[in-house]
Amino acid sequence: MTKALVTGGSGGLAACVIPRLGEAGYEVTAFDVTPPHQPGEMTPWGAAPPPLDKSVPFVLGDLTSLEDCFRALAFSEAEVLVHLGAIPGPSELRRGGFAAHQSGPEDATMRSNVMGTYYLMEAARRIGLVKKVVFASTYYVLGLMQINGIPFKVEYLPIDEEHPMKPQDSYGLSKIMGEQILEAYAEAYGIQAVAFRLMGIDKPYREKHLYQEKVDPKPGHVGGPVITTYQYVDARDVADATVLALEAEGLDPFEAFYLVTDSIYEEDTKSVVARAWPDLVPLAKDLVGTDGIISAAKAKRKLGFEPHYSWRGQK
Repeated sequence: MTKALVTGGSGGLAACVIPRLGEAGYEVTAFDVTPPHQPGEMTPWGAAPPPLDKSVPFVLGDLTSLEDCFRALAFSEAEVLVHLGAIPGPSELRRGGFAAHQSGPEDATMRSNVMGTYYLMEAARRIGLVKKVVFASTYYVLGLMQINGIPFKVEYLPIDEEHPMKPQDSYGLSKIMGEQILEAYAEAYGIQAVAFRLMGIDKPYREKHLYQEKVDPKPGHVGGPVITTYQYVDARDVADATVLALEAEGLDPFEAFYLVTDSIYEEDTKSVVARAWPDLVPLAKDLVGTDGIISAAKAKRKLGFEPHYSWRGQK
């Protein structure tokens, strides 16, 4: 059995990824700064993820500690690394927007997401067992959180992995820097890395799901006033894609992929563009279907990724 270490092992995404890795034949160890949740536990965001299976070893530690990263990798003897652990938003204090209410140290996002990724990769290359890494990045690397007040500029549609990225907030910056760390270690040390640029993640254990809240997009700009492209990815689709990435052959040393399950509006994307983002109408002439303005075509082509958890199939 191939041994795997999953960071963020107590989180909601890991609650889907860890069982899927087990089904695929991986021997998984979980690593997190937060102990595994207990049955029925609640968090500030609602119901906690399901408890970690007692058969899965758990290492309590902090990504921002090189020693803890060494300990987790050495204990797990991991040959593959699934790096889900992160601060999932900007932590810097500023007026308005996503970080209007400070909930921790201002440098938490950069320390955890950048230095944590560096420490993890440095420990992996020194121990020398890890051959593949899957990293949870985000579509916010594009630069949707425009602090300077200038609307995010869409160069073409659909947006793909070649589209320019100009993040301004600490979260987008931290994730693009994490991708750069992975690319550097892939080139220097032969540790193949895949970054998944995830949309808003829907989790099956939630009582209220993102895809049950159909939206009626209002005119504006991509990234403002609502910071969304009206797309989501289901955690179970991310879990399936993780296995596909770990088992894929012929990939470049570092690859980035957008992962999308579906959009959360009823009509076709071209119609939504005309109503929600009228300035993008000239770019939308070739859009077909309801998938949204960010494309997962590369993941479908190179990994064989096919989303299975769209709300459209669950009516």
